[in-house]
Amino acid sequence: MKHSFLICALILFSLANSYGQRDDLPKTRFTFGYFGETMTHAGVTAGIEYYPFQTAKYQMILAANAGGYVHIRNNTSLFIRGQWGQRVMFGSGFFVDQFIGLGYLHQFTHGGDQYKVLANGAVVQTPDGGNPMIMPSIAIGTGFDFSKITPLNICCYIRPELFWKAPFNGYFLTHPALNAGLIFKINKRNEK
Repeated sequence: MKHSFLICALILFSLANSYGQRDDLPKTRFTFGYFGETMTHAGVTAGIEYYPFQTAKYQMILAANAGGYVHIRNNTSLFIRGQWGQRVMFGSGFFVDQFIGLGYLHQFTHGGDQYKVLANGAVVQTPDGGNPMIMPSIAIGTGFDFSKITPLNICCYIRPELFWKAPFNGYFLTHPALNAGLIFKINKRNEK
């Protein structure tokens, strides 16, 4: 089974390369945007996208980003994650994309003292060191590449997503989020 999957993947990528991967397109771009947990708990995200394979209409994306959000009177969460995605671009400048990711999230609780139960049953006050969690995610979005119609080398995007925090009371806690922002091209050319 593993060998069949590997052979199919190699054939797929070799065919994709034969259809004209372009070397003149930029390989990396920076991203910056709004990250709203449950859409309204405001935060930010910044990152980089790398395109190991791309054509004029398609990009395979490896992304890394860091960010955080504040849920007032509840918690402040910071994260770093890696994502794999793909983007399909249209001649008009519009595009659709999808991502899956895995990251590390550290959550700091707001308000009140923190306590810990020791092995002997004693309860002691402790500083808030936060709670480490894993953060799997999925997202699907759309956007517009302004370089198709203007000299601006930026894209805008809006990308609803779901992410999970674990462990959270022994299970995965699902959160909807809204990720919206800009993708900045590093090079100065206006690709068509």
